[in-house]
Amino acid sequence: MTNIGDYLLAEVILWFIYATIIIVVLSVVRSLRNRTDSIAESNRVPRRKIAYGVAITTLLFLTIACLAGSSTPIIINGISYTDRFWLKTTDGLITVSLIMMVVAACFVAYGLSGINRRIHQKK
Repeated sequence: MTNIGDYLLAEVILWFIYATIIIVVLSVVRSLRNRTDSIAESNRVPRRKIAYGVAITTLLFLTIACLAGSSTPIIINGISYTDRFWLKTTDGLITVSLIMMVVAACFVAYGLSGINRRIHQKK
């Protein structure tokens, strides 16, 4: 009988994660580099500023969360994980993912509420 810690597809999942990270980085770089002045603003929405703001904020959140992340060793399935770098990185990625989901939900709720339309109709 195999140990529950011997995951059959762990290597495949790791390669998919690496591929996803590479695709995300390439798409952000492509998105920021291919913006021209003609599409910098669309319907009075500053698309370029939003793209740079999201990219910079995400990197800032990731950096802060990884630096502030916990490096307390953990034991999973009887295996002790003590590598400080990966513990902090994992904690930071989980924290940033949760924060960004909450922020995205707040922006969706704000967009659906119609508050912005009511403010601009009064002017």
